[in-house]
Amino acid sequence: MKKLLFALFITLFCVGIEAHAQIAEEMSESTRLMFQNYKKRFENKSRVTGYRIQLFSGNKQMADKIRTQYLQLNQTHQVYTVFEMPNYKVQVGDFRDRLEAEGVRVELMQTFNGAFLVKTQITPFLRIQQN
Repeated sequence: MKKLLFALFITLFCVGIEAHAQIAEEMSESTRLMFQNYKKRFENKSRVTGYRIQLFSGNKQMADKIRTQYLQLNQTHQVYTVFEMPNYKVQVGDFRDRLEAEGVRVELMQTFNGAFLVKTQITPFLRIQQN
């Protein structure tokens, strides 16, 4: 009786492992295909020329302070800290055109009076319009 229960347990255990492995293999295959399709669509579009708004350039402590100050304003644009020897630069946004960047820069000038536009490589993103 013990041998029968043991054999049944081993059989069920092996079937469970095989099923789990098959599901994991199918999931990883579908995930791989999804990333391949994404890469084909966007491989030449991962970085494009655009604009960012530079808020600061200088030492790391002040750059961290400016970054924190910007984040406390609950801004909706991505903030970047870029290191270009010997300075740390705090830059905001990924704007595809100068007009859009200029509009946001004017708003930021109320808090960051030295803000200016920088033409650079940006990471494009998809915009979802809400009705």
